[in-house]
Amino acid sequence: LWRRSCSPGADICGGAAINWCAAMSDAPIMAPTAGPDQPLGAANVSQLVAVALRLAMEVSTLRERLRTQQVLLEQAGVLAPGAVDSFVPQGEELQARLAADRELIEALSSDLQTRG
Repeated sequence: LWRRSCSPGADICGGAAINWCAAMSDAPIMAPTAGPDQPLGAANVSQLVAVALRLAMEVSTLRERLRTQQVLLEQAGVLAPGAVDSFVPQGEELQARLAADRELIEALSSDLQTRG
């Protein structure tokens, strides 16, 4: 697979290692829209776990649907068996994917930072 694996403390942000220990402190995590005029407050651990589980269920559903599409395309002769697994993005496609990954990681990291 072309994606790099992510692990705590890994340098996954193009030279800007994320301090996972600081990001995962006991301080409450405020939603970007939290404030006196917003209904969102500090998230507690059980809320974060519930969100993570719901997202995991969504990812599972998306994977199943993508796999179904892949099988149907292979059966119809549109896609060669193994084409998805052996695909390695190049050039502009690779750069676009890496930029999207970086943007997501930076947004998640920003959301985990203690607001204050």
